Amino acid sequence: MNEKVHVLKPRSARPLWTDIERRAGRIGTLAGRVVALLRQVQEKLNDEQSWNNLRSSAENRTEEWRQAAAMRAQEWRRQAESSYQQARERARQAAHDYPLHVALAAGVAGFIVGAALRAGRTHHGD
Repeated sequence: MNEKVHVLKPRSARPLWTDIERRAGRIGTLAGRVVALLRQVQEKLNDEQSWNNLRSSAENRTEEWRQAAAMRAQEWRRQAESSYQQARERARQAAHDYPLHVALAAGVAGFIVGAALRAGRTHHGD
C-alpha cells in the first residue's frame, strides 16, 4: 500500500498565517457550523415524531387554557350572582326601612325621565 501520511510540522516550522488566511479560517469554521445547524434543523423538520410531539403539546396547552377560562367564567358568574343578590337585598331592606323615602325617590326619578322624554320630543319636532 502506497498510502501517503501527512505529517504536521511543528508550529515554529510553519509559516505564520496572514491576517486574510486567519479570517478565511474563521469564516470557514463558521460556515461549517451553519451547515451543521441547518442539517440538524432539516432533520428535526423531517422528523414526524417531533411534529407529533409539538402538536400534542399544543393540544394539551390549548385544553389547559380552555379549562382555565371555563373555571374563571364560572367564578365570575358566581360573583355576579352574589353581587346581584346583595343589591336586591339592600334595595328590599331600604324599601322596608325607608318606605316614604323610596317612594319619593321613585317619583322624582319618574318625573326626571318624563321631563327628559318630553324635552327630547320637543327638540326633535314631534
